[in-house]
Amino acid sequence: MKHPIGTLGAFLAGALAMYYLDPELGERRRALLADLVRSGLPGGDRHARGRISRRSYHRVTQADPRTDAELRARVQDLLGRAASFPGAIQVDVENGTVRLSGRVLAKERDALLHQVQQTPGLQKLVNAMSSHDSAQEIASRQADPAAATATASA
Repeated sequence: MKHPIGTLGAFLAGALAMYYLDPELGERRRALLADLVRSGLPGGDRHARGRISRRSYHRVTQADPRTDAELRARVQDLLGRAASFPGAIQVDVENGTVRLSGRVLAKERDALLHQVQQTPGLQKLVNAMSSHDSAQEIASRQADPAAATATASA
């Protein structure tokens, strides 16, 4: 313990390496860090950030139907495990953007969105679901689609 600052620095460097090289979440953390570096730090010089963003090139991603279908299957599988009424939630995927619509229990919504957000391959998540306090509201609307359509058009 002759050099406590050096020991502390080595410990912090090891912890940082473990944080970013984690096999499960490290890839997402590295991507977030790369986005932060590319966009500039918040609160920095706005003119400097503008110059940087004008010089950067935006990559246009091609739609891969197979990848979107795999992502849709992953999200639907997750809904089957995480939601009480997975049939009441519609999943639409386009270019890695997942749009959830339909009905969900209010107490399940936040946890469900958090789990879907962690799905590999997801670029963006759009929540268009309506939350309901009781399961009876969801079950009654699911059993009678004509009533749900009439209510929606009114």
